[in-house]
Amino acid sequence: MAEFTVLIVDDNEMNRDTLARRLRQQGVGWEMAVNGRQALEMLQENSYQLVLLDIMMPDVDGYTVLATMKSDGNLRHIPVIVVSAVEEMDSVMKCMEMGAEDYLTKPFDPELLRVAVERYAQRAGTDAPRREQPLPPPLPPLRSPAEDFKFDVPEYTTKGVPTNAMTIDEVAYRLTNSGRISRKAYMYLSKAVFTTLFEQRTLTRQECDRLRMIFEGIHAGRIKVVD
Repeated sequence: MAEFTVLIVDDNEMNRDTLARRLRQQGVGWEMAVNGRQALEMLQENSYQLVLLDIMMPDVDGYTVLATMKSDGNLRHIPVIVVSAVEEMDSVMKCMEMGAEDYLTKPFDPELLRVAVERYAQRAGTDAPRREQPLPPPLPPLRSPAEDFKFDVPEYTTKGVPTNAMTIDEVAYRLTNSGRISRKAYMYLSKAVFTTLFEQRTLTRQECDRLRMIFEGIHAGRIKVVD
């Protein structure tokens, strides 16, 4: 793992130091960028195999860093893990739509960080470096029985203000009718539960039944878990 280098991008010194300390314990190389502008400069000048990216930063925020990376043929292959607070789930979901590979919530779980870093380190060790190549033509869209299982993309927000929130009933209805749950769908389910608990302090019996129905469906295979 010696040649595996992580770029930590966060304007908060404590967050940077905490991430760096955990990476050091794993024997992983790392460098720090104190803002988005510096991160973009470092990405152009050096080689990194993973980026841990904060969303809310002054001047050049995480959105801009992510969008720039995914539009650059020499950078788009670098996996990005968004590190963000739970109340910023709308922002996290937007980053996933933009191409981020994963996310960690603050305060982050050290074990989840360890597993994520090891996963991408293994990929970096087996995959050849990819430089800029022409993109293949887009494939025609496939129709699916779950075609109606679509969520409206939340608006940009870096203030943690919930936008376009869905209720637990709405998410449960779409999951049970589509027969599958993806990473994005699970985030919407988590967001619906978080919003309900934050606003109401408790879940109703009906909402608990809806959640139990979803997980029983997953366990029984009626709802497939997809990437």
